Amino acid sequence: MAEIVGGHGFSGKEKITEILNRRHKEREIQIQAAKLEREKDADETEAMQFFESSFDEKVKLIGNSLATVGKSEQKAQVFAEVQNEIHDLQRYLSTSTFFLNEYKIKAELIPKKKFGFKSKKIVKTSAEKFTLDKLDGAKDASADEDRMKWTFTNRKNELIELPREKIDDQTITGSNLTNCVIRLEGHSGSLQFSKLDNCLVICGPTARSIFLDDCHNCKFVVACQQLRCHRSRNCDLYLKVTSRAIIEDCAQIQVAEYNGTYPELDGDLLKSGLDPTVNNWNILDDFNWLSTDKPSPNWSILEHEQLILNWPAYQDQFQQTHSLCNTFE
Repeated sequence: MAEIVGGHGFSGKEKITEILNRRHKEREIQIQAAKLEREKDADETEAMQFFESSFDEKVKLIGNSLATVGKSEQKAQVFAEVQNEIHDLQRYLSTSTFFLNEYKIKAELIPKKKFGFKSKKIVKTSAEKFTLDKLDGAKDASADEDRMKWTFTNRKNELIELPREKIDDQTITGSNLTNCVIRLEGHSGSLQFSKLDNCLVICGPTARSIFLDDCHNCKFVVACQQLRCHRSRNCDLYLKVTSRAIIEDCAQIQVAEYNGTYPELDGDLLKSGLDPTVNNWNILDDFNWLSTDKPSPNWSILEHEQLILNWPAYQDQFQQTHSLCNTFE
């Protein structure tokens, strides 16, 4: 019998062999794909287990800090540090979402509904309870703020300075300041400023963190390890920061490199422990801007012609414009 020749010039035998080879290759590809999928699932499972343990541990540490705040004599410092830890936790969650799939979020973070007609108590996860407690606490923020012992508060048109013994390694806080100059020469431990309007803040190095909240039309000349700026608008930040500065719910934030100066600055930088070779002044993380391919519209770098290069002269002009009285705490 003559061999059957296909339309492509193959005999029937060759055609069957080709089909079998093709099926064999397809099967090998499927086996390899399944193997890769299993490895991927194993990696994701391991990553999720590590995330769960780390997240729960961080939540417990924050809870422990809040549990002891009533006994602390430095409540403002404790609250500032806890707030920093909360935002670190938010950032950790944001960077982990790529392996927290939709099923994981639904299964673990959203409570399951049970059938029934009776009202029932919903049991929340520790993360949900902590988040809800934090939101509830935010409603009483004004009352809590009134109870905090601020270093200085409710000032207008003043030049505020502190002696070095009240600055070095200390937590310094200020709130409700309008048309003020705050000048701190020394190496503070941490700084917290809230509700500043049209103020100039010039500080020496801060060993740990600086927290700014609800500040408008201000200029800050600060150096620190961590900086967080919340709910602020139209502020210029002259920075030396060894980690990455964070902004949230902010707009019209402009940044430049720290250029403060006073006679003991080099010694204070050494005592503060800040790395003199690191300055991430031009790298900000905006928690309200998730796009990776477009820059945040909420902050920008100051143009050279906008820079203030002579702070003593600018301070003198500010004092004359607003007729400041000198307050030495």
